[in-house]
Amino acid sequence: MSKIMPGVLPALSTALAILYAADRLLKLAAVRHFFARPQPPAPAAWPSVTLIQPITRGAHDLANVLACRAALRYAGPVQHLLVVDGSDAATLTHCAAWQTAHPDRDVTVFTATGAGAIATKVEKMQCALPHARGEVLCFVDDDVALRPDALAQLVTHLQQPGVGATFGLACYTNWRNVPSSLLSGFVNANALLSYIPLTYLTEPYTITGHFFALRRRDFAAIGGLDGLAGAQRIDDDHELARRVRRAGLRCVQTPVIYDVHNDLATLADYANQMRRWFVIPKQTMAPQLTPGEQAVSLLGSLGNLLLPLLALLTLAARSRRALAHLFASTALFAAVYGWSERRWLQRATPPHRWPWVIAAAFLAPLQALAALLGGDTFTWRGVRYRLHRDGRLERLSP
Repeated sequence: MSKIMPGVLPALSTALAILYAADRLLKLAAVRHFFARPQPPAPAAWPSVTLIQPITRGAHDLANVLACRAALRYAGPVQHLLVVDGSDAATLTHCAAWQTAHPDRDVTVFTATGAGAIATKVEKMQCALPHARGEVLCFVDDDVALRPDALAQLVTHLQQPGVGATFGLACYTNWRNVPSSLLSGFVNANALLSYIPLTYLTEPYTITGHFFALRRRDFAAIGGLDGLAGAQRIDDDHELARRVRRAGLRCVQTPVIYDVHNDLATLADYANQMRRWFVIPKQTMAPQLTPGEQAVSLLGSLGNLLLPLLALLTLAARSRRALAHLFASTALFAAVYGWSERRWLQRATPPHRWPWVIAAAFLAPLQALAALLGGDTFTWRGVRYRLHRDGRLERLSP
């Protein structure tokens, strides 16, 4: 092929390298502007907050996660509601010990049993809701280590006129092994550069479900989580965003950064998680977006494919020019990643894990493409499921 078109492939590699540089630099400029914007003023009176915390059996790094919850700096009352599976004695004991160790905190530990032996996340959240007293409801996953000011920042943005829900940005911190490093590298390379530039083109049309907040009165007015648990739906964050927007309120991306400790044991776990992450929005979110929102989402994602495309083109062209473009583009990826990580995520990838960050830059876009083109099934906790467009899960394997 390179002999048939000796000048075409190197020229195409030049074009791809220019497009990739433009994509990175424009997104970086958007991120820089986003974090430089003045923050809303703190509320005159801080509203009370209920922190709803569903906890999965065998949650990793739970001790650190709970320690971070205790270290939150918030000027108003905070109610902690922890919901654990009734059969999960180890986690229940751990949470009860944390409650005892912090008598100055308003902490209640509940047990929940869903349709199966293990309650779903939505079932656990619904178990806690009748006991919530806060003016603001804040939902947080069990692998999220909140930074001290995270809750105050999220609530401050929620107090702005017309805002119905606020959410933050994830920084993945698990570099224990290769699968976890691939996942952390993928998220940290893309969280800022994917979500933030979109806010300059359209209002957010979903909520990042790790850590988000709504006023309790708004949550009740939009129907809360009604109809989600019984139908075994897992698109609670997308559905909540739709309900917020239907009520004429906005979902707001905030500059709140939180740490996520997601531990993966094998490369198969990594592949399954990546597939799940892309199948879920493809099935439950994308079909309900407007054509304009779909176009913006596609535009924001296409830049990630340029690096693996450039690598494939370099293999086909076998020219020094194409190879130089590939090295230059990879160096640009690394520079933007390193700058974003230290400047805004305020974390640092361990030096010996950098090769996996680079590997994720080439591998993850292809995994995303395969998931988007490859049907509606995925594996979750060892069970194969089909995800329907209404958010329902159909179990395929015993």
